[in-house]
Amino acid sequence: MKKILVTQRLFNNKSYFEQREMLDISWGKLFEKIDLLPIILPYEYDFKKYCNEFKIDGIFLTGGNDLSSVNQNDLSLKRDNLEFKLIKYAIENSIPIFGVCRGMQIIAKYFGSDLNKIDGQINIKHKLIVNENSKYSKYLNSLKEVNSFHNYLIENISNDLIVSATSEDKTIKAIEHKDKRIFAQMWHSERVEPFDNNELNLIKEFFS
Repeated sequence: MKKILVTQRLFNNKSYFEQREMLDISWGKLFEKIDLLPIILPYEYDFKKYCNEFKIDGIFLTGGNDLSSVNQNDLSLKRDNLEFKLIKYAIENSIPIFGVCRGMQIIAKYFGSDLNKIDGQINIKHKLIVNENSKYSKYLNSLKEVNSFHNYLIENISNDLIVSATSEDKTIKAIEHKDKRIFAQMWHSERVEPFDNNELNLIKEFFS
């Protein structure tokens, strides 16, 4: 079974001071469905110990929290710092990276892309326009439509990346690295009920 290191959303409890790490429980069901073992990463622990102890097979960057480049707050900055280090470490050690929503944004930002505000992308669905040069075009073409829950779009993709898919309005919905095993999508597979088997196959095949 593949062991996947999974990042979490950060949240400030409002009733009393406590910073919490959070993860939608649907991720557990999704990972079990595709036979991946999630290793949930706490922020105040050296992630390299996790990678070494568990012989991590991949890194999964989940959604939640804006990037600090568009929302200057302590939680966004804290998460950015960790995930930038994770991406760098993964590249240096040939560990596959899969990103979802914010995960896609942080990957794009790492490689020099920009984020800009966009309206009308919350709780809607899109058909994908797939780049047939994508290594994952077979799986992307199997998706009839995908959901959308984001307030920022990605622009100015660097030469390290290619656009794997867009929506009908040309919003970038998936990216991948030209050479390394890095793929990211803006849609939330964990929010589909029941899960879309085609979306599950994309994640499963990426890590296999």
